[in-house]
Amino acid sequence: MADELRKANLIDRLLLLLRRRRAFEVEGDSMAPTLTNGDVVLVKPGSKVTIGDIVLAAHPYRSSVNILKRVAAIGSDGALTLTGDNAAVSTDSRAFGSVSVESCIGRVVCRLK
Repeated sequence: MADELRKANLIDRLLLLLRRRRAFEVEGDSMAPTLTNGDVVLVKPGSKVTIGDIVLAAHPYRSSVNILKRVAAIGSDGALTLTGDNAAVSTDSRAFGSVSVESCIGRVVCRLK
């Protein structure tokens, strides 16, 4: 499950400057070892997601919080089951259930640092 996330290249950085990508700093270790506390990733807003993708989504119960999780399943109704790679410390769909596809802000495309 710990897929290596590619490093940002020049085009990724340009897309960030053009606001076509969004930078997000990882807080916590729920996605370790893939992503760890302090990593910065680039998110492609509005991107179609598939099972296995890491996504940035709005937390279902805390409006000021966004979460980074892996898509474990996509229901026939479009609901996403999200899980952390580090199940021991992750609060994910096992705790709050599936989330709507509309709550998905975007797909993580690379690691900035």
